[in-house]
Amino acid sequence: MFRAFTLQNPIRKVSHIQLRGLCSASKKHIGVVGTGNVGFNVASSLEQAGHTVTAFDLNKTNYDRLQKTKVILASSVDDVPKNADVLITALPKPMHVKAVMEEGKLLHRLRPNSIWIDHTTTDYNQTIRLCKLACDMGIRAIEAPLTGGMALLRKNMMTVFVGGDEDAVQESKPLIDVYTGTFLYFGAAGKATIAKVISNMLAGAHLIAAGEALMLAKKSGLDMESFFDGIRLSAGNSYVFETEVPLMFKGTYDPDFTIDLHCKDLGLGRIISNAHGVPFDKLEMMELTETMYRRAMERYGGHVGSSFPAKMIEDDLKTPQKLENWEKWDYAVERVTGGSFGVVQMKPSKEKHN
Repeated sequence: MFRAFTLQNPIRKVSHIQLRGLCSASKKHIGVVGTGNVGFNVASSLEQAGHTVTAFDLNKTNYDRLQKTKVILASSVDDVPKNADVLITALPKPMHVKAVMEEGKLLHRLRPNSIWIDHTTTDYNQTIRLCKLACDMGIRAIEAPLTGGMALLRKNMMTVFVGGDEDAVQESKPLIDVYTGTFLYFGAAGKATIAKVISNMLAGAHLIAAGEALMLAKKSGLDMESFFDGIRLSAGNSYVFETEVPLMFKGTYDPDFTIDLHCKDLGLGRIISNAHGVPFDKLEMMELTETMYRRAMERYGGHVGSSFPAKMIEDDLKTPQKLENWEKWDYAVERVTGGSFGVVQMKPSKEKHN
């Protein structure tokens, strides 16, 4: 899931290690597989920066918007890596990465010494294995999951967690800087994916806690708008509270991320936990978070927004949180010097409709 992450250096956009010999973003031929929210932004941003971009997705949802750009829409996924200096994948799940890159043999179609950048939040073991497979074939591969949410994505301000061969990372950084705001290098392949999955696990726990806190406030007879402002301005605040509680007030529960994908990430967290000597039942809060997310997905379906666990408690207690006149709520983000992202609330007027 895409969530805000602390900025290490909000001005220069460099990682927390010193990258040597950063090259300029010379014009390249780039292939993009996956044109969902992330892939669309990657493809359109790189095209606007002057690169030649060829893209493909089985899901044509964003094709109308891409047709308004100079992005070349391939008729087949096999056409994407032709002449590509860099191939970028932004896919929903590990099985999609495996199907495209390994089973579909897209790795075999890349030129030797080209670079594969994977933005998918995926299985870290699969990432390690596929990066090694790519290396054996003369392809340089790096993992680069993104985090931050749709508001940051639209402004090219997301944080990217990067892992893999450092030479490939250095060469890729100028391209990735085009559509991200903060670049953090975690070391060997697999490390960045683990960090991203843990971030999404934490975001899920925040959402569950926010929904329960809101219900307790409502049942206690508090004015909900005052309560929202009170938590925003207190030690109990979080990025999730500020950006997803208003979705409860709106009655949408959808931060442009499905509960199916969030459950996928929580399952990946379970794999990481068990593989590193931390039995998942010892992470009681994370285990309960996954249980509640899966219960909500079973009730409402995998296509609903990832904030639906909060709706589940509303439905269980027959106490909706929707407020009048919040339909037009939105938010923006600003950099906080030396800190994290600040959320700028675009709240509705206090006036009520007659």
